[in-house]
Amino acid sequence: MTKRYRRLTLAELEGVRLEFVQFLASEGIAADDWERKLAEKSQDVLSCIDEFSEKFWDGATGAITCLEHRPDAQNLWLFHFEESSAQVIRCKKDGETFEWSQGGKPFEQEARGQEIFMLLEQGAQPCSEERFKEVYNELTSDSKKD
Repeated sequence: MTKRYRRLTLAELEGVRLEFVQFLASEGIAADDWERKLAEKSQDVLSCIDEFSEKFWDGATGAITCLEHRPDAQNLWLFHFEESSAQVIRCKKDGETFEWSQGGKPFEQEARGQEIFMLLEQGAQPCSEERFKEVYNELTSDSKKD
């Protein structure tokens, strides 16, 4: 199996414990079998965690439509994801002025989750479509003033 995402950490797995237990049950792995595999340090343990991680990240990234990223105090990035493209807005503060730019990026539909995952790993946070629209409206109203 080709990994598209990273393996969930133990802390992340603990945070989705119920979902992981349900996943193991759906795979026919009973609690005592899982404990035995853990004790034996079986390769099956990592394979199960990898498979669950893929399903988890697919579900998590599939539910996200917008991201906000503030890598520093001067930059704001907003992303709006469709099935095979993303709109991007950037606002850069330079002293007392703000520089706005926007663009887009096409990608294969299968790559949507990986695009979102990469941004999450860089510190982006999910935000609402309303937040994206609010910033977009600010951008377009500023450009009409010029």
